[in-house]
Amino acid sequence: MKIIVAAMPEEVKNIKNHNVIVTGIGKVNAAYKLTERLMIDDVKAIYNVGFAGASHHYEIGDIIIVKEARYHDFDLTFFGYEKGQVPQCPVAFTSDDKLLNQAISLFPNAKLSELFTGDYFMTEHTDIPYVVDMEGAALYQVAYLKKIPIISIKIVSDIVGMDDHYKNYKAFESDQGAKVISEIVDRLVKE
Repeated sequence: MKIIVAAMPEEVKNIKNHNVIVTGIGKVNAAYKLTERLMIDDVKAIYNVGFAGASHHYEIGDIIIVKEARYHDFDLTFFGYEKGQVPQCPVAFTSDDKLLNQAISLFPNAKLSELFTGDYFMTEHTDIPYVVDMEGAALYQVAYLKKIPIISIKIVSDIVGMDDHYKNYKAFESDQGAKVISEIVDRLVKE
């Protein structure tokens, strides 16, 4: 079974005929809901979809295929770990190679990026391109621990530091976001 995982109902409101989990916002909600589902069903692949903020390197509406996910609010560097690294886990959680290649071939105009996850709304500017959410790396960590292939495809909903941030995000959410996600899911899961 393939499952679609999103944080908010607004992201997946147009998806029909697929196994969809809505986790709620935040790392713990995401990890809990995904683990709960994995205990019931024999899941062969996890497709995380949803909206994401992004650095100034991207534009609203860009389709982003996540190569790797890590936490931006987890820091045990004092003990010799890299920032974002959870003990007994890799520095970054990577997308499954087969699912990554599938996504790249299905969406040749999509951009590849790192995903940073944390439980606060990230507003820091950096020189490196990134997308940011509040659930992705937690989903990747569960998939890593359970040895289940995972891929994440995000739609840029807002740019860190943009003018009228909230207003522009809400316009994207209500107008185009869910439609694009539904089209992506239909193509991904059909394969």
